[in-house]
Amino acid sequence: VTSKKANRMLGFLKRNLRTFNSETKTYAYVAMVRSNLDYCATVWNPYQKEQVKKVEMVQRRAARYATNHYTSSVGSILKELDWESLENRRVRLQLTLLYNVVNDLVDIPCDTYLTPMSSRTRLSHTKKFRQYLTKTNGYKYSFSQEQ
Repeated sequence: VTSKKANRMLGFLKRNLRTFNSETKTYAYVAMVRSNLDYCATVWNPYQKEQVKKVEMVQRRAARYATNHYTSSVGSILKELDWESLENRRVRLQLTLLYNVVNDLVDIPCDTYLTPMSSRTRLSHTKKFRQYLTKTNGYKYSFSQEQ
């Protein structure tokens, strides 16, 4: 659903910003498309390769559109634009959220989602959390389990 909505928005930008320069197209993509892909990405983070590929394809199409290079390698275009992959971006956003939760920088109670490790070892510290075994992939890859 998210990649479908992002593709529709990218199509809208392609139709309406056809004659604009690369910088304007990039700003429009970041504001209108990537912001939708990032919204709640820490929670809905896709884990199946097919889902990840669909989301990444949106950015690849946007890179070609933003630079008007439809025959060049998308990898080189992404490097030229200095865009990190959306998968890496989601991981970074998840780690940022985890840091904020653990350090009480957001209004999410740490003890609700994270259970501290109970084992005491020489290398132990207070920021270790238990990871539970789950039966469903939906919960296994959810925010509270990935940390």
